[in-house]
Amino acid sequence: MPKYDIAIIGAGLGGLTTAALLAKRRKKVILMDPADQVGGELSDVQRKEFRFLTGPNLSLGFERRGALQELCADLGIAHSTSVISPCYQVVLPDRRINIYPEHSETLEELRREFPREIDRLSRFFRNIRKVSEQISRSRLYALLARNRHAGGFLGRYGFSSELTAFFQIPALYFLHQPAERASLASLATLFDTSPQFIHGGLKGLADQILDFILKNGGEVRYSEPWPELVLSRRGGVGLKTREGEVEPLPVLFNTRQVDQGSALFLGLKDEVIPAGMHREILCLADYARPLDFFSLSLSARDDETRAPRGMRALTAMFPSVLPEQGITERLVKQVGWVIPFLKPNIVLAELHTPVPRTYAVSTHASLKKMRSIRGVPILRRAASQELYDIPDGGGSPLEAVKAARRLAETLA
Repeated sequence: MPKYDIAIIGAGLGGLTTAALLAKRRKKVILMDPADQVGGELSDVQRKEFRFLTGPNLSLGFERRGALQELCADLGIAHSTSVISPCYQVVLPDRRINIYPEHSETLEELRREFPREIDRLSRFFRNIRKVSEQISRSRLYALLARNRHAGGFLGRYGFSSELTAFFQIPALYFLHQPAERASLASLATLFDTSPQFIHGGLKGLADQILDFILKNGGEVRYSEPWPELVLSRRGGVGLKTREGEVEPLPVLFNTRQVDQGSALFLGLKDEVIPAGMHREILCLADYARPLDFFSLSLSARDDETRAPRGMRALTAMFPSVLPEQGITERLVKQVGWVIPFLKPNIVLAELHTPVPRTYAVSTHASLKKMRSIRGVPILRRAASQELYDIPDGGGSPLEAVKAARRLAETLA
């Protein structure tokens, strides 16, 4: 078999990014995945006449100096993104709040829903703008902000539990962690930077990264069962694939290490969509359970690549709900809390079961973190073998790209 500089098992965003950055440095890479397409947790899925996106359509990181923007620049990718207004909507048990690119417009929404706390809210947004400006001016302050918890900053305002829930939901969606556990720098990015709408979704970006890998000599194998690891005494890791053995070399696993919750695909009649409903919605049904949020992503009315004319494709993501018997009916009921008269207008309802992406990496070697988000590892390395792990879907797309860049710099 050909010789490689690195093997990457799993073609999620972290694996693709690592492969592309190393291919740019003239490294010979091989990428393997059991699915029939790249993207991992960000893939799109065809069900009858509907096409559903499993990855987010909104993301941080495409702003100036953002990790995703810098990746596109490094690879020469002109991916299509834009800031839409409003950016998204937060639905709380008794409130709906549109989030706009301009603080003043968001504050007007918050003034309507939280009139008694508007002075503290105004002070929060003024101060978070100052934090962003200091980060842009001072590398030392930027370093301090990356290592400072946001909990203390948020705590000084004494927000009510209902308003705290408002801050919590975007943090869980964009940062994959509670707001108080995020860094101050991440909090500033979250509330002083508008997320970009990604035309074609992150799956489209994954396809562009794949093109770059192939054009730069990389090899990609689809529908490839997870290979067997063969650990070398000298620290290398060999692979047994169905096409033969690959000699010992560094190996990166970009697979799912824990269950990622549930996704519900709904094909709907367009007439059921409420007037003014935003295409991207972050929802919390119960203030007593602030971590149990879910998100809704709706196809555009005129996008016939996603749904037939007069229909809409809706992806509902429930990060904290694991699949079980009868779960589909319960999730449809939760979506019905946001969209009245939903049930009679459903054309298709299906619980999404992705291609199995779990690999028991830790049974082969003891992994220690190289990069983490507030204690949650997003890049790990074995102590005695050249074996690395970037969990697919274990963090935000932004953090997956940062972890991949760190690893590519280590291996270059």
